[in-house]
Amino acid sequence: MRRTADVRSIDALKDAKAALAEFREIIVLALSEAQAEVQRTLWWIQHDQMTHWQSEVRRRTERLNEAKAELERVRLTAVDQTASFLEQRKAIERAERRLAEAGEKVRLVRRWAQKIDRESMLFRAQLQSISRAAETDIPRGEAKLEIMLDQLEQYVRLAPPQTGDAKMSGGPGEGDTPSAEDGGKRPGDAESAPP
Repeated sequence: MRRTADVRSIDALKDAKAALAEFREIIVLALSEAQAEVQRTLWWIQHDQMTHWQSEVRRRTERLNEAKAELERVRLTAVDQTASFLEQRKAIERAERRLAEAGEKVRLVRRWAQKIDRESMLFRAQLQSISRAAETDIPRGEAKLEIMLDQLEQYVRLAPPQTGDAKMSGGPGEGDTPSAEDGGKRPGDAESAPP
């Protein structure tokens, strides 16, 4: 028995193809934004933060040197050295703590820069598989849908097959079916000998 396709909506396939194309655009945009965000974070840590804390080390070193110079000046010039001397010692200790803090920040920024650089490489490697799907697999799916659409549209354009009613009304194929008057034989059938 010959079957015919039950094509109900070619538009549903067109909608699916359009949705797939839109999905690909969303993926490409999201990947681009994610990579840009990773780059901004790397730049912020490796350049902005590193530059900031290195300049803080320089600035705080200068403050420490100024505090030491002030202590030496107090030692040489002050009549009552005890109060001024204690005050300058505290200023030096504060400057040393602040310098140590800045040095620790530089060390931490270096460590985090290395970690984030390593993690960003892993992240980019993972994005490659998604990117590859967006660049090759989804367009391949779109192409398959396009082929299906073309084939279905060609099928729909074909004339519908003739039914039994059309054959009886003298349409195409008349005389192809044996009738009772012929004894069930078609024209051109060979006569068979009676048994």
